[in-house]
Amino acid sequence: METMRSIFLCLLAASSLGGCLYANVRAPRAYRSATPADVKSDPSDPLVAGESCSRVVLYLVAWGDAGYAAATKAALASAPEGVLYDVRVDQKVNSYVLGLYAKTCTIVSARVAKR
Repeated sequence: METMRSIFLCLLAASSLGGCLYANVRAPRAYRSATPADVKSDPSDPLVAGESCSRVVLYLVAWGDAGYAAATKAALASAPEGVLYDVRVDQKVNSYVLGLYAKTCTIVSARVAKR
């Protein structure tokens, strides 16, 4: 019985200390984007998307860049000279086995106008 209690307390402590051994993660806070009125928009402007992710394993090690800058850079990869407008941002979280492995992604989708 004492062993089970010790295991439970260790798991409880580990779950509250996500990334306690190593953490190098960027996460989004706020982002302001252009509107169709701010740029020379056209109905034929392409829709692009970009994704950036961070991961955590065993509540001890966390890494990745799930920030807006990385997701925006990925979205502009196909049109590096363009300007994003009408931007939408989603966040997707995949967590497995009680959070022992988790992946968090920021997904940016937008239209691209020519400069």
